[in-house]
Amino acid sequence: SYSFCTLLLSLINTSTMQALRTAATRIAMPAFKTATTAPINTLEYSMKFETDKTISPWHDIPLIDGTQSGNTFTYVNEIPVGTKAKMEIATKVEQNPIKQDIKKGNLRFFTYGDIPFNYGCVPQTWEDPNIKIEACGGAGGDNDPIDVVELSGNNTKIGEVYPVKVLGVLAMIDEGETDWKIVALPATPEFEKFNTLNDLKNDEKFNKSLADVVHWFRYYKTTDGKPENSFGFNSEFQDESYAQKVLEEGYYQWEALRNGKAENPKNLWIGA
Repeated sequence: SYSFCTLLLSLINTSTMQALRTAATRIAMPAFKTATTAPINTLEYSMKFETDKTISPWHDIPLIDGTQSGNTFTYVNEIPVGTKAKMEIATKVEQNPIKQDIKKGNLRFFTYGDIPFNYGCVPQTWEDPNIKIEACGGAGGDNDPIDVVELSGNNTKIGEVYPVKVLGVLAMIDEGETDWKIVALPATPEFEKFNTLNDLKNDEKFNKSLADVVHWFRYYKTTDGKPENSFGFNSEFQDESYAQKVLEEGYYQWEALRNGKAENPKNLWIGA
């Protein structure tokens, strides 16, 4: 069953997805550039997204634009493959630039090793802490945009934005919070034969990549003295249809946040 027994997810169906895509035909991807304010790996580092003004990569870049179809969504890359710096969209900072995460006054790096995939998020999504996910033991959302594991291995830069094919999702439980991990590949001719989770599983390279994703997220905090993370659905990926439903629900939760219909106790920046 696809039902989470929570809010709208059980109500979302093909017609709602079509409605989103129909609306998206009227949305253009903004022509933006990025600019940094200080050297990377410094407390002052900040990557801003700019048109004729500063925009938010979380709120102003569309989930879907008029050029996308099928299971294709917009991806914002935060952490390039093979790096250690924990970069992220700063959800509490005005216009949500990409910054390095800071913990106890220090820049945060992965101590477990280099991240083995490109990592980022889908804009215009949000995981509401008040929405409890039954498949994750009743854990609420992690208060962030929905994360994406981009499996191409391409040398993608911080702040790159491009369409990806959403092929599955992993339900991670991180310190008592639901933290969905979408798996995706670029929507380019190089990966045209990969359109479903089974396509990944039937490919030797990408089947191994899926196992590596579970392993990484299970253990990556253990080198910081924290316990292993756990997963819903017996640590198994759910398919591309389920992943789209997670994104659709994430969009509606983001919309509620922006419209003041969801609680925002941690003062996320949601626009002026």
